[in-house]
Amino acid sequence: MTTQALDKAKVDAFASRMIGYLNGGSVALMTSIGYHTGLIDALADMQPSTSAQIAERAGLNERYVREWLGTMVSGRVVDYNPTNRTYWLPPEHAAVITRAAGPQNLAVFAASSRSWRRSRTASSGRSSRAGACHTPTSLSSSA
Repeated sequence: MTTQALDKAKVDAFASRMIGYLNGGSVALMTSIGYHTGLIDALADMQPSTSAQIAERAGLNERYVREWLGTMVSGRVVDYNPTNRTYWLPPEHAAVITRAAGPQNLAVFAASSRSWRRSRTASSGRSSRAGACHTPTSLSSSA
């Protein structure tokens, strides 16, 4: 880096853009995981539920489901009630990221990202209810 003076406003604007990209990438990856594990569809079919209830319904490890939910809440995809510690997928969101959305299912686009393909190839996995995908065995409720 050169020794010239930096324009602080430009640095801050660029840093904000980068944070937005990184946050968006995290939400996209978690959307992909939710799509492939069936978490999004399970959540869409449930009333507001705890992370344990959601994990049980999806057949996944509660700790990892809770981490997934944290990212999805941060990304404003999933809603959370801190009083009851319950999560739910608003029907307006379900309309565009569940299998019921058909060809308009935007989760499919997140699921087709190169980073997902690399991570699932590198991990030892199990076949999910979704069919042809592999998820890390640590997500499994038996792990």
